[in-house]
Amino acid sequence: MIGNSHIPPEQRYGRGLENLVAGDTAIAEIDGTAGRLLYRGYPIEDLVGRVTFEEVTYLILFGELPTAPQLADWHNELIRWRQPPAAAIEALERVPASAHPLAQYRTMLTVAACHIPEPEKTDLDAQWRRPARILSWTAALAACAIRHLLGETPIEPRDDLGYAANFLWQTLGRLPERFEIEAFEASLVVQAEHGLHAAAFAALTVISTGADLGSAVLAGMGALSGARHGGANQLAFEMLAGLDGPEDARSWAREALAHGHRFPGFGHRVYKCPDPRVTALEPLAKRLLIDHGQEKLWHTFGALRDEVENALGARGIFANVDSISGLIYSPIGLPVSSFPIPFCLAIQTGWMAHCLEYLPNGKVIDPGAVYLTDEF
Repeated sequence: MIGNSHIPPEQRYGRGLENLVAGDTAIAEIDGTAGRLLYRGYPIEDLVGRVTFEEVTYLILFGELPTAPQLADWHNELIRWRQPPAAAIEALERVPASAHPLAQYRTMLTVAACHIPEPEKTDLDAQWRRPARILSWTAALAACAIRHLLGETPIEPRDDLGYAANFLWQTLGRLPERFEIEAFEASLVVQAEHGLHAAAFAALTVISTGADLGSAVLAGMGALSGARHGGANQLAFEMLAGLDGPEDARSWAREALAHGHRFPGFGHRVYKCPDPRVTALEPLAKRLLIDHGQEKLWHTFGALRDEVENALGARGIFANVDSISGLIYSPIGLPVSSFPIPFCLAIQTGWMAHCLEYLPNGKVIDPGAVYLTDEF
């Protein structure tokens, strides 16, 4: 094991960059001890139910909540790019339906990125012209990927719907109920940014080389495909869905705990207390499940959560957002294997904000490594 005693005093070592500071940011503040998450100074609990996802993307990207005229302009800009290049959708026809939806989605965006005008221009002004296009194209392509999984054809967007409602419309082929939109929108809001996690750092590393914003987002998607990152919400729901009610959840959890098993959706590298995103989504998930006749699933989740947190809470292990987001996606009608996609739709906002924040004075990200010898 390498310790910092073997490294020059001006450097520090952290396996997986743990406990190392890689930069500074004004985008989000995360307090893992107090359980707080703020976007540009706004606690997420003050944003959920009060602002739309479009407003949150504006806040994260531009630093402030939009005025009414600014929001109208931003909304129209997002609508303008709701139709992705036909070549990107056609590419889906050559991808097997058995491929993971996130892989299909990433493949289509790769093709779409080739159609971004002046891709060779990577100056700051050119990069700032790309977020709206990427946000809207990815929503349309994500809907196509999920419909491909279901054996359905793409659906045209509706300009009279907001970002969250239109995504559900293009994905499900039906106009979602008002509360379904509210709950899904809240899930996007609380997952829109979370500091320099693995996918954000992957995107930041790519943009630091002088690449375009589309390439940076694709890098983030690649990192997000890992089961320990973006795929955790799918694994967490599959674990929960395999339990037959609260009593089964309790007995299964006790046995799993006795054998030292890990629980997808529990524990977090930052939060050593209840995850504020879970707190924000709890009442919405509960009502949504009850409205859809799935109250048993809500109680099963509660039983599992109680057992795990009672046993491991003293070690700082609590339910994280991956444990509960599927309880919003599933009753709405999203297939379980597609759960990483809405997480990606939300969090790419933060990736782009970090990239654009870094560009003016950022250097190429090029960390060193300690060469191992027998001396260590």
